[in-house]
Amino acid sequence: MLGAPACYLLAAGPAVAQRIQRPVRVGFLSPARPTDPDLAQLRLGLGKLGWDEGRDYVIRSRFANLDSKILPALLDQLLQEGIDVLVAYAAATRVVPIAQRSVPVVFSFSGDPIAAGFVRSMARPGGNATGNSQLMWELAGKRIQLLRELAPTARRTLVVQSPDHPGETEERKRTQSAAEQLGLELLVRPVRDRSALESALGEGAASGCDSMLCFTDPVTIANRQMIADRARQMRVPAVFPRREFCEAGGLVSYGPNVPALIAQLARFIEQIAAGVPPADIPVEWPTVIETVINNRTANEIGISIPLHVMARADETIE
Repeated sequence: MLGAPACYLLAAGPAVAQRIQRPVRVGFLSPARPTDPDLAQLRLGLGKLGWDEGRDYVIRSRFANLDSKILPALLDQLLQEGIDVLVAYAAATRVVPIAQRSVPVVFSFSGDPIAAGFVRSMARPGGNATGNSQLMWELAGKRIQLLRELAPTARRTLVVQSPDHPGETEERKRTQSAAEQLGLELLVRPVRDRSALESALGEGAASGCDSMLCFTDPVTIANRQMIADRARQMRVPAVFPRREFCEAGGLVSYGPNVPALIAQLARFIEQIAAGVPPADIPVEWPTVIETVINNRTANEIGISIPLHVMARADETIE
């Protein structure tokens, strides 16, 4: 059912939206674990709007614990609880097409929501879902260029990513194209769990990879400390899509501030609760793409960050 035609899915949903009585019952569907910080970010966003939990909203949450196969079942549980609006992000967005037939959906999606069939256009979504895009696939080529600037003599790059993550196919395609133009050979290793990730990192070291690239998905985010540690042990430059990797000891990240994007979903909830149809609420792009550099890691592995890259940094970790 998740593969139903986009034209049919976008036509579904209530014809006329109505104001939702408070407390608004917010369903939160996460591909990660309960310890993941994104639910706290959503609460932070709602709090900034003056919403008080219990008085203005209640949250019904479900966590897939990195097992994407159970997401449809978790969605069913939330719908049975009578939620007013569903929030889905990262790999959980795979349920958006079916969920929006039953309830308004607010998403934060790494790829192109139009290509995914979530919306008809960014300005006028046209269905029962809206939210923001993290632009991960648009930035794939930029990350490869950044890696080349950090490591002009690099020849073989280990890429770790989850094949279950929506938008991964397009991100990998654009990464491969950019790598070929810059003379980089990619060793792409799909990882669905920590064990597969450990094997991929070990293979990268054994096969002589001299650089590393990481896609953002629940598996890599959950294991960011291990990935950052292994990159330092291999003493190779690594570029990541989110600042959380640099905070864990990764060398450089380039991408949107995803926790901030999750917090911003609160504004979509507010509009839907006020009676604005998701079909009329524009999908948003990130307004800031940030570069974070961990100077401590650079010094540890003996990498000299070029001055022109340092000049572009929004934050440095000393």
